[in-house]
Amino acid sequence: MDNRVKFYSWLIGLLDSAHLTFEEIADEWKEAHANQDNNVLDKRTFHRYRENIQSQFGITVECNKSDGYRYYLKRDPVDDDDVTEWMLSSLRLASLGDMLKYHNKVMLDTPPYNTEYLDDILSAIDKQYLLKFKYVSGFGAESDIVLQPAFVRYFKRRWYVVGVKKQRSASEGKANSSAEVDMRKLVRCLPFDRISFLKLICEKHPLPAKMKKFLTPENYYEDCFGIYRMENVPVEKIR
Repeated sequence: MDNRVKFYSWLIGLLDSAHLTFEEIADEWKEAHANQDNNVLDKRTFHRYRENIQSQFGITVECNKSDGYRYYLKRDPVDDDDVTEWMLSSLRLASLGDMLKYHNKVMLDTPPYNTEYLDDILSAIDKQYLLKFKYVSGFGAESDIVLQPAFVRYFKRRWYVVGVKKQRSASEGKANSSAEVDMRKLVRCLPFDRISFLKLICEKHPLPAKMKKFLTPENYYEDCFGIYRMENVPVEKIR
């Protein structure tokens, strides 16, 4: 991992639990496990890295002059920082991987499969493209699917893509977006590890406004527990 990224992750973790002066931060860095090259931290580099942390993670490393020029983390209380925490967690795990190359004292769960599809699926979501792939059901049945992806979710060590399955016209064999079809019945939540031969159909197919509003993580999984949404099951309050 890039030494700069190691420092970003390390500094955020350090200042999450303490307010420190630059001198204290520099001393901590000398002994840090992340500093495997024993680099010395100078002020110019430190301030440049502060700016990078702000631009990349949206976290401000603030200086409190009234507290002896101590640095601390300033987060926006309004922003949802789930994505930021995911990024930081990924960085820490990557850094940990470097440290564990020559150790056998950590036991890990099996990582999620087919994460190589994540970039293409996110690209399709951003560009409003369709996805075409082969899908194998839990019963072993294979089918060709064209999906209009809306968002992805990571749940219990599996990646899922949630979107609208496109109907096919019997006469033309093309994806059909007829308004007569109840699109909610065509929403699918599909795990990456059952997908193969994924391709992007590089033509814009935007979701209708109502479906776009419905197919957000917050709205789709409202009042749900688990990964699958059951449309015909009424919401039940549990005291």
